[in-house]
Amino acid sequence: MKPIIGPSAWTREELEKTKAYLYILSDTQISEILNAVEKLGNNSPDLHRVTKEEFQLPTFGPILQELREEIIHGRGFVFLRGLPTEGRSLYQTALAFWGIGCHIGRAVSQNGKGHLLGHVRDLGEKISSPTGRGYNSASALGFHSDSCDIFSLCALKTAKSGGQHRMCSSVSVHNEMLLRAPILVKELAFRFFRSRRGEIPAGETEPWTRQPVFSVTDGYFSARGASSTIARSQGMPGVPELTQGQTEAINVYNEIAAEMAMDVSFEPGDISIVQNYVNLHSRTEYEDWPEADLKRHLLRLWLSFDGERPLHEDIIRDHTEGIQEMGTQLHAPLEAI
Repeated sequence: MKPIIGPSAWTREELEKTKAYLYILSDTQISEILNAVEKLGNNSPDLHRVTKEEFQLPTFGPILQELREEIIHGRGFVFLRGLPTEGRSLYQTALAFWGIGCHIGRAVSQNGKGHLLGHVRDLGEKISSPTGRGYNSASALGFHSDSCDIFSLCALKTAKSGGQHRMCSSVSVHNEMLLRAPILVKELAFRFFRSRRGEIPAGETEPWTRQPVFSVTDGYFSARGASSTIARSQGMPGVPELTQGQTEAINVYNEIAAEMAMDVSFEPGDISIVQNYVNLHSRTEYEDWPEADLKRHLLRLWLSFDGERPLHEDIIRDHTEGIQEMGTQLHAPLEAI
């Protein structure tokens, strides 16, 4: 593999200086969003049935298409700031978030329960358990990428302390690995076994799936996390033990990611929209507020861009519809369940 040149190979130093990823919503754009919510809210639609055509944004919609291009073919992420949340119901904010997401991509399931709208909130989940999911835990999360094309977060409440969101360009991590340990870069092209965390799609029987960390398809580079799903697959039937070279490559990959990462702070109403194939993200452990109405709470969307960018066949298989099991019913719950 060769160094990847382009806007997706961003660095912390560059973006901390320019804040080029941050888009501040104008009063006109905020009014358009709130008007769309009010128009649809009066009809109390099922959230997951709202479409881009129904959530009309006359002037902001075209700008979202430009930002979508930046997310898929440019830097790989944007942050929107300024969406009002104070004094607005959870449904109103969720509908605004969903409507914006409709202009970026198609929502896919985030778990075997069929959640199209996710809630990042501490429900006491143990991420060390075989089926543990980080979004229901206050524990620290290592650098990873989600099982979808694009993930988006909308901040409602922040933690009492901790919970720092961190990001890095996986393209830049790849390039740095080429400088430090080119032999190890080749190790990450292996189709690693990854635990499905107990969520097995219809037609599949194995508790694991396979994906490379680094892949190039039709000239397009993609990176995945070398995260806990790989470690959790160890010991599963049919899964070989990681080689010394693979283990070393995973460790170096994650070490460089931590070195290159940028801290990104969320304010209530902030919306992050991030492409998973050129970025990694993590979160520090956090302490929550004792009061229920103050506890850390982010909404989440997993979005598909439906083949607009070439991807490895393993990724297409696993990400096109998100995570689903036999009989999964798609819905958008307004509570963390």
